[in-house]
Amino acid sequence: MKNFEFLIIGSNGLLGSNIVKILNKKKISFLTVARKNSNFNINLKNFKKLNKFFLKNKFKIVINCAAIIDINYCEKNYKIISIINSELVKFLSQMSKKFDFKFVQISTDQVYRGKNGLLNSEKSETFAINKYAKSKILAEKYLKKLKKFLIIRTNFTGKKKNSFIDWLIESFKKKVKINLFNDMHTSTMDVQTCADTIIKLAMLKSKGIYNLGSRNMITKENFAKNLSKILKLKIKYKSVSSDIQHVQRGKNLGLDVKKIEKKIGSKMPTSNQSIINLAKEYQ
Repeated sequence: MKNFEFLIIGSNGLLGSNIVKILNKKKISFLTVARKNSNFNINLKNFKKLNKFFLKNKFKIVINCAAIIDINYCEKNYKIISIINSELVKFLSQMSKKFDFKFVQISTDQVYRGKNGLLNSEKSETFAINKYAKSKILAEKYLKKLKKFLIIRTNFTGKKKNSFIDWLIESFKKKVKINLFNDMHTSTMDVQTCADTIIKLAMLKSKGIYNLGSRNMITKENFAKNLSKILKLKIKYKSVSSDIQHVQRGKNLGLDVKKIEKKIGSKMPTSNQSIINLAKEYQ
């Protein structure tokens, strides 16, 4: 059996790929698992093959970044997406008990019910406003009886095709008029800071639920306007309510990050600092 510090599941996604970059820079031993372009290429629905993989390799920390996040798709295909978003997490929880690794599950700010003008703490009420949120709330339940686990409720974006910021910048450049939500508040942060913080937290003696995002919340509209100013690109948009979407989403998703700041001993960036960090990736 070979020993490694980390296993990254879903290593080709935006968050997983950034975690891999940081682990490489820090020269920390790890393996990756994904459908393709990883150390162990596998359909993540194949739990039998995954079990054999765990029999051959030992890890201190397993970070699960795998998830189907398209909210519209999730709403129409709950049985399909629940295999990755929920059942995979159940399986990995069982592996954590069996092989004694710390299990880090990447969750979402979408699990919060939220109150207007208030940041959500880790103790705030959760609510399945849509099928995606339902699948992530169920996933969290599988970890809570483990001895060694972390649930990271977060919201991030970064330079990758079809990401939120990539869509914004493409719209700026093509001078396309877009709808921007004036009533959806989030604590979106840059993915590099998010990935680095997850690694730091995982390597500490830490357990339980942690919010991870920018220190304050901002509307999607103001996020886009601030980004356009920093990049000096004109923005064409219509200010609208998020109620225009076919599938309902949470509006008050701001994250109180005091708990994680205290644990790692450093402040999270503000929303504007996160936007500046993101803009640097495109400049």
